[in-house]
Amino acid sequence: MRRISIGHLLFGFAFAAEGALGLSARDFLLNQQPVAQGVPWREQLACISAAIMLLAGIGMLVPRSARLATLVLSGFTALWVLILHLPRAFAQPDNVGFWLGAGEVTTLATGGWLIYCALTAREDKTVSVARVLFGVALVPIGLSHIVYLKVAAEFIPPWFPFRVPLTFLTGVAHIAAGAAIAFGVLSRLAATLEAVMESGFTLVVWVSAVVAVPTDRQHWVDLFISTALTGAAWGLARSYRGKSWALARHRASAVSSAPLSLRDRATPH
Repeated sequence: MRRISIGHLLFGFAFAAEGALGLSARDFLLNQQPVAQGVPWREQLACISAAIMLLAGIGMLVPRSARLATLVLSGFTALWVLILHLPRAFAQPDNVGFWLGAGEVTTLATGGWLIYCALTAREDKTVSVARVLFGVALVPIGLSHIVYLKVAAEFIPPWFPFRVPLTFLTGVAHIAAGAAIAFGVLSRLAATLEAVMESGFTLVVWVSAVVAVPTDRQHWVDLFISTALTGAAWGLARSYRGKSWALARHRASAVSSAPLSLRDRATPH
């Protein structure tokens, strides 16, 4: 198994913490698992879900079980997208908040898969698909910052300057990074900047929220979800390790498609 990365550590730790919170509250995650109150055996299902997150999160931090645990978390969060988020988003396609939830959990599922691929040295089409899906998922996340501009700005601590314009700029940055990753334009740079931005959100917004009101469960859930999103983003960035920061792929394609006589002239003898 390859050396554990920072994204791997953050992802595993965050899910272990979310599992512990879920077991203590005997409830699902508040926004990422929007399970209706009237669902039969809801409390028991919530505890099972929390136990999966706790055990898999811990398992990610143990070298011998890291691969299986990461695969479990990636698959588990993919089920959240398919069962909990996409149905309601398609039912109300004009609700940006529902697409925000689908986008966030999609980045968790695809980020988890990329971390798994790094652990197993897997390089196949699923890596490219996961990157594209991650990029697409960033678009509704960024759009929500713009549509709910004033509400989103309120999450930034009052002592932080230029909260509204900063919120708008981060929304644009999410969309730009998502497009770059999805279309393969400066992908490594975009993924790295996205991971840095997610790290900033976790430290500035959610650590501050927990410090301000440490008894609020919602703040703790948000902190560890943001930590998991940060881990997923760093997992995405790491998947480009060894790739060019620029447009080398496109330049290489252009060279390979050039007439043979031109390539021969450019090749030293």
